[in-house]
Amino acid sequence: MKQGHKRHSHEHRKDLAGEYKWGDTGQMLFIFIFIIGVILDLFVLKLSNDWQELFPWYFRVLIFIPLILIAVYFGQRSHRIIFEEERKEMMIINTDVYARIRHPMYFGSLLTYLAFLVLSLSGLGLVIFIIVFIFYYYLCWYEEQILIDKLGNEYKKYMEEVPMLFPKIFK
Repeated sequence: MKQGHKRHSHEHRKDLAGEYKWGDTGQMLFIFIFIIGVILDLFVLKLSNDWQELFPWYFRVLIFIPLILIAVYFGQRSHRIIFEEERKEMMIINTDVYARIRHPMYFGSLLTYLAFLVLSLSGLGLVIFIIVFIFYYYLCWYEEQILIDKLGNEYKKYMEEVPMLFPKIFK
């Protein structure tokens, strides 16, 4: 049976399956790389200046705001559902945002990257975003292997009903 890594503060939680050991470190590292990459692109390399002139800043802000609001919604709702309520045993959570997407926290993180990518229109940022997306996909896959080991066919059925990273809009 696969054992997921748990933070020290969550070791006592029987309802949490665990995660990839270097997941949090990787996420923090990629945030740093993304920020540095966008700043380098915009102010030093200036690779994306032509794109920025095609789409005025106010148009980009109009797209940025709803993306950030949706990202915050998915991130906060999923975090609250998973970490504020301790359950007696591990179980599939298939209500609220988890009825629409299996990894709403990761979706919120990816949407945040996308929002800042739209705002900056950075070519280097786009390359980094693609790498970040692959990393998050791996995190989802890894955690799902743990959940399949621990919850079996019940989790496989949930996987068939609910998409991994792109939420169902309508049920």
